[in-house]
Amino acid sequence: MAPTSCHYSRLPMDENPKKLGDCKLPVWVGIVGILLGLLVVVLSVVVGILAAKANSPACKDGLRAEQECRNITHFLEQELTQAQDALRGTEAQAATCNQTVETLKISLEEEKAGGRKQQELVQKLQEEIKLLNHLLQNKSSELQDKSQELEQLRQEKEALVSAKCPPNSGISLRLSMTPAGLTVLVLLTLSLQALLA
Repeated sequence: MAPTSCHYSRLPMDENPKKLGDCKLPVWVGIVGILLGLLVVVLSVVVGILAAKANSPACKDGLRAEQECRNITHFLEQELTQAQDALRGTEAQAATCNQTVETLKISLEEEKAGGRKQQELVQKLQEEIKLLNHLLQNKSSELQDKSQELEQLRQEKEALVSAKCPPNSGISLRLSMTPAGLTVLVLLTLSLQALLA
């Protein structure tokens, strides 16, 4: 592309000085200039007021209070986090306790069932003991009857021996009433009956 050349004609400064001064700007440019000036003044005043307020003791106190509020909020957030962690730990412990309670309830039910079985067994054993006591009483009365019969037989035997043997023959028969003695007495009675027969 070929360079284009522009030729500006220079106006000498001394030519047409009146023409430059006579040149009037449009009205709107003046209005815009005034408005821009007012805007700069208003902005300067606003910035000054804001700077004065920002540097005022109340604003500094407010900033300090806001910082303290942030610190307190941060501290409370930490406390809340710790409380939530403690709550989760407590909930876990509560769940463990609930599980332990359920296990203990099951164990208690098993123990109650075992206790009922033991009570049934105890009642059954007590009934057996009553039956055995009754049988023992019957046997005891039978034994007393047998003992009386043996005592009668012993007396009859002594009478028989004393009738057969002279009183001074030197033979004396003494038997105790112990079970062994009763057995000996029964055996003697049977053997004497066999001899006499």
